[in-house]
Amino acid sequence: MKGARPPVIIIGAHRSGTTATARALKLLGLQIGQHLDSHDEVRALQNLHETYLRSVGSAWHNPQAFLASIATPSGREAVAKYLEGHLDPSLSLFGYAAGLTGWWLKRRLRLGAPWGWKEPRTTLFGTSWLELFPDARFLHIVRNPLSVAASIQRREREFQAKGDTPSGRVHDFEYCVELAMTYVAAGEAVASQTEHYRRVRFEDIQTDPAGQLRTTAGFCRLQFTDRQMQRAAATIRPTQADTLRSVSDNGALLSRYPMAVKLGYAVE
Repeated sequence: MKGARPPVIIIGAHRSGTTATARALKLLGLQIGQHLDSHDEVRALQNLHETYLRSVGSAWHNPQAFLASIATPSGREAVAKYLEGHLDPSLSLFGYAAGLTGWWLKRRLRLGAPWGWKEPRTTLFGTSWLELFPDARFLHIVRNPLSVAASIQRREREFQAKGDTPSGRVHDFEYCVELAMTYVAAGEAVASQTEHYRRVRFEDIQTDPAGQLRTTAGFCRLQFTDRQMQRAAATIRPTQADTLRSVSDNGALLSRYPMAVKLGYAVE
């Protein structure tokens, strides 16, 4: 869109704190769409990513075939063409609709308002989105993979209780840890290709909401008032007790992952 800034693209594994971070940044002035689901995500973007994942025999919970494909020149080219082919001037892919409100929000973009989106599958497609938005700012939220795994399983149990079919192997805790680390690695692949990248541990945001959000908002080039910061920081909840128990019981599991050690999560 003419006049619009490069987007802020929030990446990170499912259940890693991206929703809480996006909501806080929204209060600080980041425009992340109009019609969003309960996790502040655009369903059209979810469907776009998941459709391509299925086309190569993958899914959000089983991305290996996709990652193998995108590692090849032909695979990278195919994904970039696929994403570009679904961009449209109406910005419906990013959650904007017709009507007065949609017109006003898109006008703000043309005038340079900061904007972006949050959808965990974007992490897997990050290097391809970078081809379309080479000046985009990638905010990578990471969380202890053990916490991520426990949260994925808790959500899966809730979905199955409502009648949903199981999502692959997410009943296996170690598989969920591996899945979390796969998303971390995908985010790191973006880091190697752009200088506009920032990684933040969600635990650090929870420990120091105002300080971490202020630094993160600066990276996103947001302008905000002290009152806005107070409201945003107040939305960040501390780590829950059951999550802490999961981390305590399984801490040694992360010692097999060098990246987990680098992030400060593994137990030596």
